Amino acid sequence: MQAFETVHAEPRDSVESPGFRVNFWQRPSPETAWSLDAYVLSGAQDVDEVLRWVDEHAQGRRFEVFAEMEVEQVKAFAEPRTTPLLRLLGEDPNAGESAEIGRFVEV
Repeated sequence: MQAFETVHAEPRDSVESPGFRVNFWQRPSPETAWSLDAYVLSGAQDVDEVLRWVDEHAQGRRFEVFAEMEVEQVKAFAEPRTTPLLRLLGEDPNAGESAEIGRFVEV
């Protein structure tokens, strides 16, 4: 990592109260796939409040924390969120891993 001094930023866009996305990852055993529990947190004062919530709910699971880059209303569970995400903390345990989706077997 490198650090460079810069002048005050004048961003093109700014989201005053972003939504946050939290992904909890759990793998019951090395032979099984990672399972994902995803949450959107709205109305958080700042990332410290989000991290306190993560600490209270992680239950030993790995996690990722993202800030949503656009304002998006909370929708029904089955409707995917589409706003771009900015990763703040953590990593996807599946990153760089290929996973078999299915296999055709000739009979």
